[in-house]
Amino acid sequence: MKTIKTLALLLLSLNAAATVVRFKTDFGNIDIQMYENAAPNTVANFLSYVNDGSYDESIIHRTDAGFNQIKFVQGGEFHIRNGQVAVIPEGDSVDNEFSISNTRATIAMAKIANQPDSATKSFFFNLADNSSLFDSENGGYTVFGEVIAGLDILDMVGSLRTVQETPVINYVPGTVANTNNYVYINDALELTDEFQITEGLSGAWFNPETNGQGFYLEVLPSANTIILAWFTYDATMPDPEVPSTVGDASNRWLTAAGSFDGNVFVGQLLKTGDGLFDDPTAVVNTVVGEVSIVFLDCGHAILSYVLNESGLNNTVDIQRISGANIDFCENLTDQANPGITTQ
Repeated sequence: MKTIKTLALLLLSLNAAATVVRFKTDFGNIDIQMYENAAPNTVANFLSYVNDGSYDESIIHRTDAGFNQIKFVQGGEFHIRNGQVAVIPEGDSVDNEFSISNTRATIAMAKIANQPDSATKSFFFNLADNSSLFDSENGGYTVFGEVIAGLDILDMVGSLRTVQETPVINYVPGTVANTNNYVYINDALELTDEFQITEGLSGAWFNPETNGQGFYLEVLPSANTIILAWFTYDATMPDPEVPSTVGDASNRWLTAAGSFDGNVFVGQLLKTGDGLFDDPTAVVNTVVGEVSIVFLDCGHAILSYVLNESGLNNTVDIQRISGANIDFCENLTDQANPGITTQ
């Protein structure tokens, strides 16, 4: 079963999507898809600041809506450390890789005037078509990504009052802007493309190759636990004098419980015996095997099982019976993305 699971995860990794960076702000998330092919060195440089935490608790320090309809918001220069504004330490500059126009919703690297290869840490979002200036000035400003979610948040930031070009909130005119007035990028993270298990997966699932094998999942994220009930089907009643056998048609019910990590659940399969419904007689739970589920998305998964008593084992595709909560599940999965662990 471990081999099956490894192969499934390998297949998932081969279908990895383009790199996406998420900026978490008090106003919502801003997701940026990287242009690795067009600007590989610039993307690698940007990701190094994302993954070492430099952009965490950083501020949007500049907005500009000047002449010729140029409009942008800029960050990556300062972050808050020990309650004070501090300059983000910078590494080596990256060679200019300009090839994509500075149109609305793109992100590009800021540079020192008249130094085309001087980009390090500071970046800006184009909130208008800025190609008339930024595509020709200073060797062209390297576009290395595009905002795919949260552009409305950036538009809002670009419309805020500014104090010495810095956008501010809850600001009292005539006072000195402080750390309570800045617009923050609270966290910056490179999203993983691994599907995340959330409570949105709870509900009824089934094996589409059969007309009777069903599963009910209850996902409990706070306990990092999934509880599974597994139903089988038999057209005739079993002999009440014959004990049910795991894997036999007379056995209609198995349960499982276990933990999950990322998109993989592993649990012990239990057979419940003795006891009666609505009766205080104690039931007996016996471990009879193991089950694992690799969730591919909100509607499809790969279930593998081993039943020790009967020797049965298999890997089957399962899917949700109803797609009514797919959108809800996908939203929870997106919000649960933990980012890639680098430290």
